[in-house]
Formats: sequence, structure tokens, C-alpha cells
Amino acid sequence: MDHRVWSAWEGPGDALAFLLRQEAGGVARRREHAFRRYGFSDEDWSVLQDAPLRAFLWVATADGPADPRERRACQRVLEAGLYSRSPLLGRICGESLRQLEAWGPERLGEVPDLEPLRPLVARVAERLGLGEAARLHGCLLEVGLRVARASNGWRGRLLGRVRGEERLALETLAETLGPPDAGV
Repeated sequence: MDHRVWSAWEGPGDALAFLLRQEAGGVARRREHAFRRYGFSDEDWSVLQDAPLRAFLWVATADGPADPRERRACQRVLEAGLYSRSPLLGRICGESLRQLEAWGPERLGEVPDLEPLRPLVARVAERLGLGEAARLHGCLLEVGLRVARASNGWRGRLLGRVRGEERLALETLAETLGPPDAGV
């Protein structure tokens, strides 16, 4: 048993553990500072990082609970988004991908509320510019489209067919997001 006394910054681990904790806290503080500098609140960040998963669930649950094909389609879009030129989109896709991997089957049957997405693209356009808003808009619609095609099986993947339920869900998603330049 170790009975040494540690300062408030130290712990029973080695110096490397302290540096890793400090670096992780620094990254979170830098991200928080960057978003606050552009006028984003914690609530805005929460809606931003949940936006791809809301789009996924909205389209996937149009015909019942989400199945593994739809989940894989969403994962592929989010993984591609990690390498986006947009740091905002890369961060959002990374956070959404981590959340999606942690979800259990019970969460894949919930129908999300799209109302928080209504002002999202316009808010990003207003604060970060049309380019960022267009990339976010495109990513969210790409998630929905890929999930809709995956729901239709081989006809969706090879022929691009989308069933009526998913088509209606995609139209509702596009209407909710609005055009990327609506806020400018």
C-alpha cells in the first residue's frame, strides 16, 4: 500500500498519466473556446454532434427499427466525414461515430425529433460561412440517402432505388434542414 501524499495535480499514476489528462483537458478547452468565439453555446454543440445520428434514425426508422445494413451505411458516411476538409464536420462525424458504436439495439428503434435541426444549418452559415453550412447540409442529406438506399437492399445499393417511406423521410429531412444559404 502506498501512503505518499500527492498534490492536487498528481495521482497514484506516473507523470505520463498526468500529462495525458492535462492534454485531454486542453483539447476540450480549446474546442470549447473555439466554438464560443464563433457564438456557439454548449446546447449548439450538443445539437451539432447529434445531427448526423438524428438524420440516420429519422430515415432508418421510417419503415420500422433500424437494421444492421442501415447502421453500416451510416458508419461509412461518418467515417468518410472524418477526412473532410472541414474541421467542424470532421469533429462532428467523429463524435457521432463514437456515439453510434456505443448504441445498443434499443436505441435503434427510437424515432428522433427533427425540430432541433431546423435552425442548425442557418446558424452554421451565419457563424462559420456558407462553405461550412453547405458541407454540413450535404453530409446530413448523404447520411439519409445512404441509409434509405441500404434499407432497400441490393436494389437500393446497386440501382439507387428508395422506397416511398424513406423518400418521404428524406423529403422531410431536407425540408427541415432548409437550404444552406437560408440564414444569410
